Amino acid sequence: FVMLGEIGLILLVIEAGIDIDLNMLKLIGSRGMLIAIVGSVLPIGIALVIAIALDPTNIQSAIAAGACFGPTSLGIAMNILRQGKIVNTPVGQLIVSAAVIDDMIALIILSQLGALAGDVTVAAIVVPIVSALAFLVIGGYAAVFILPPFLDKYFYTRFKKENSGAAGLA
Repeated sequence: FVMLGEIGLILLVIEAGIDIDLNMLKLIGSRGMLIAIVGSVLPIGIALVIAIALDPTNIQSAIAAGACFGPTSLGIAMNILRQGKIVNTPVGQLIVSAAVIDDMIALIILSQLGALAGDVTVAAIVVPIVSALAFLVIGGYAAVFILPPFLDKYFYTRFKKENSGAAGLA
């Protein structure tokens, strides 16, 4: 059942990525990143402080409690934005991009919780953080700067100009 949950999460992030307008995302840029970081770190930090205050001897439980408050529900946010017909507005794009980044931060923290469960080594802590950040940077760069010219040159040329929007969703 864990694998089905992971597949569902991947499909949810892909669905959110389909609704992101890259030109608007370039305009939002650092604001979306700042909102995601504050929206993720603040609840995690508050939960972590409360959990440590309740039981200062159990740091793993405190990290787990903090990690529970980190993720944003991307699926609920997307449904609400679609029903309100504001997905393609600057505010809607800001919410979607912040939610995706927020979920990435939460996944990094959850991976740290798994690394702290067994033998604590530097590699077990550093590798998930570096790989997640590298994937985010490299994947984001490829999605914004490499993939659109590639699609324009090799994919969209096969479709009529008036059908190019439908071809992008095919």
